[in-house]
Amino acid sequence: MGACKDKDKEVDPENNFAAEFVGNYYTLYIDGQILSEHTWDVERLDNNRLKIAYTQNRSTTISGQNVPILTQKWNLTNVTTTSGDQFSINETVDVEQSSGAALKQKVVGVGTKVINASGVQQINIEMALTNTATGVEEKLPYLEFKKK
Repeated sequence: MGACKDKDKEVDPENNFAAEFVGNYYTLYIDGQILSEHTWDVERLDNNRLKIAYTQNRSTTISGQNVPILTQKWNLTNVTTTSGDQFSINETVDVEQSSGAALKQKVVGVGTKVINASGVQQINIEMALTNTATGVEEKLPYLEFKKK
């Protein structure tokens, strides 16, 4: 005996939101004498899956001269889009550091895409970075990554 299909019900194709986030983003954050430059290079890997190459350069100014402190890079390869304006990060990665020190961190956050008052697309996010060896969590400040 064959199975019957309901002609009135159409199957909704899976929404693919990944393409809506693709691009290069940046933000600057100043905490006292420390300047943190954050960049994201966002690529679509699959339906509703993104790759974010995240770089943070920290520097300070001494005697009027910019002095690099530390560069860190996270290669996030399992970022999941949950809607046309939101994605979720929840993965553990090895962090590449200019100091050469080994570091593995769990990165957690939810990014929200908005159009700011200047008409520029940006992604707003708060993230937590947890050192998997020590359990120490660093909560990053609220950041607004503007699309270049």
